[in-house]
Amino acid sequence: MVIFLVFGCSGSVNDCGEVFSKYIKNGEYFLVVNLSNQRPKGDSNNGPGGEILADAKVSKSEYDKKKVGDDFCFEN
Repeated sequence: MVIFLVFGCSGSVNDCGEVFSKYIKNGEYFLVVNLSNQRPKGDSNNGPGGEILADAKVSKSEYDKKKVGDDFCFEN
C-alpha cells in the first residue's frame, strides 16, 4: 500500500527516512520513503497510526543511485 502525503508546513522540516521501495510510472522515477521513524522522541508506538510512507519524484540518476534501505531526505 502506498500513501501519498502532501506536507503543508511553515518553517524548515527535516523529512528524512529509509527508501522502502522504488517504481517508475509514466516515465517518471519515484522513491517510496518510510517516514515512520520521524515520530517525536518519547512517542510510543502503541498508539494509533502505522507506517508513514511518502513518494518522492526524483531524477533518473538519483533513482539509479538509491537502493532499498538507503536514507533519503526531502528537499525543503
